Amino acid sequence: MSIEAIIFDLDNTLIHRKQAFAAYTERFIERFIVAEEPASRAAVVEQIRLADQDGYRDKRELYTELHADLELKNPDTSVQEMLGFWYGEFHKFTVLMDGAKEVLSELRSRGLKLGIITNGSLRTQQAKIDRVMLRDYVDSIIVSGGVNIQKPNPRIFELALNELDIVDPGHACYVGDHPTNDIRGAQSAGLHTIWLEGFMTWQETGIVPDYQIGSLREITGWLDRRSYSTNKEEGAS
Repeated sequence: MSIEAIIFDLDNTLIHRKQAFAAYTERFIERFIVAEEPASRAAVVEQIRLADQDGYRDKRELYTELHADLELKNPDTSVQEMLGFWYGEFHKFTVLMDGAKEVLSELRSRGLKLGIITNGSLRTQQAKIDRVMLRDYVDSIIVSGGVNIQKPNPRIFELALNELDIVDPGHACYVGDHPTNDIRGAQSAGLHTIWLEGFMTWQETGIVPDYQIGSLREITGWLDRRSYSTNKEEGAS
């Protein structure tokens, strides 16, 4: 069965969320936190990284904790001020994953439909997408905060397939870094899956991605091999 569409996760798939958050954290500390000594600063950076939970932590909960646990430069700083800083600044640190636009351009040149499905707030995710100008490279963007459905719920994948006019999910593939939200979720909706390793530890049982990659650039090779295999089977019949 030929692949007609490829849909991507956003964070730590098309964009390097971990790298962006590390840079943002330095700016956040400069703005709000007392951490002058290198050892102290390193400890604060690690504390914030762990509290963030790779972006899956509720932001008000995160900044309420940081507000209570860290030494503030200004004792009058509020949780709301920290939240405002997050929404106003984080997207400015967005960086593309290596080869992202080149791969998207190549896939589009092959006639494939392209999409993005991402969990998160509509405001933040759209700001990140616009920061690195990804809209012109895809045909559909689904943000969980805009549709009130989150991965791994198969319905969010079905929404993307509908927007891309893909009737049979077997003609689509999903690429992501999260074993549960991305791979299990996409498979439950009937899509093929590609796991981008290096960000999340694989702890899922009972599921296996169709393909595993360490770089987005490997996707075209998978398509070429899959196309060759499909053509060979059709020729044999």
